[in-house]
Amino acid sequence: MARRKKRSSTTVECPFCGEEDELFVDAGGGSFQTYEEDCAVCCRPRTVHVEPGEEPGEFRVWVERSE
Repeated sequence: MARRKKRSSTTVECPFCGEEDELFVDAGGGSFQTYEEDCAVCCRPRTVHVEPGEEPGEFRVWVERSE
């Protein structure tokens, strides 16, 4: 049986500076999430998207530029 973690992390590439950054995902925030968060490297705003992955407990994350 797969266990769903309350909080997990993944690495994403900033759409502005291209640097990789660790992003924490709060699984308790819902299956589908969209929010803004600044890049920890260049401080530019980006939109973070989270949706369920193919397996239980997995998630898919991608970021895009926010203006």
